[in-house]
Amino acid sequence: MRTVAALVALLLVLTGCGDDREDRFARPGAPRTSPSGKFVAHAESESEVRVTDRDGGEVFRKSYEYATSYRADGIGVVWLSTKDQLWILVPGGRMSERVEPGPDGVWTAVEAELPGEITRLG
Repeated sequence: MRTVAALVALLLVLTGCGDDREDRFARPGAPRTSPSGKFVAHAESESEVRVTDRDGGEVFRKSYEYATSYRADGIGVVWLSTKDQLWILVPGGRMSERVEPGPDGVWTAVEAELPGEITRLG
């Protein structure tokens, strides 16, 4: 049921049916800054994500083409509102990933269940 809710929320945001005030999703040409203001999420395309520090230095990049190649719609890219934790949503409920820095400062992506805040964005 959570997967269905996440998919509905993602589809509403990607199709523009959500409230513009709540549009926190990064899109190609429309990056979004992290809650701390230290990082920026870039949706480089419908299947590629990049995170930079505020000076433009790249700290993370990943292609999700393997997960989206069979679909016409792209991934969702959104920050959690309370910390520098980026969520990547792949349409169709196939997966979601949490992207954040570890104790060593290295940014990594880990498959994870979506938090309620992200599923409620739609």
